[in-house]
Amino acid sequence: MKKLLVLFACCILTVACGKTMKSAVKEGKIAPTFNDTLLDSDYLWIRGFGAANPNHQTDSQRRILSREAAIAHAYQRATEVLYGANLESHVQIVDAVSAGSTIDTSANGILKRMELVETEYLDDGGCAVIMRISRDYLQQAGLDPKEIK
Repeated sequence: MKKLLVLFACCILTVACGKTMKSAVKEGKIAPTFNDTLLDSDYLWIRGFGAANPNHQTDSQRRILSREAAIAHAYQRATEVLYGANLESHVQIVDAVSAGSTIDTSANGILKRMELVETEYLDDGGCAVIMRISRDYLQQAGLDPKEIK
């Protein structure tokens, strides 16, 4: 009877946790396929990526700053999903490699309520994060995304 109860509990946990985003990291690299956003009945889930600066001297520097870049990227994606995007891009390309790109962020209003759920590091020091915001809170704020496009 105990074994049956434990098996039942495991099944319930598997179903309950099945709605979250799956990992975008496979064998230390970005997986070939993944989803950036997910809207379920409880949360809007957002993924962000940050790359490591190869000029940083230590793994800690690369990890810390790539994590901050991934969080900024997730905030940017959330803003695009909730409010739409008006994009202006300035990227300098030198020898087919991006030589400069900047992201400025500030989270005000509802985005302050986003919570960091998961952080994964890539072998090269890059980072992937998953953040979420309560759908109930979005509805109270007058935002109710019906679907993610």
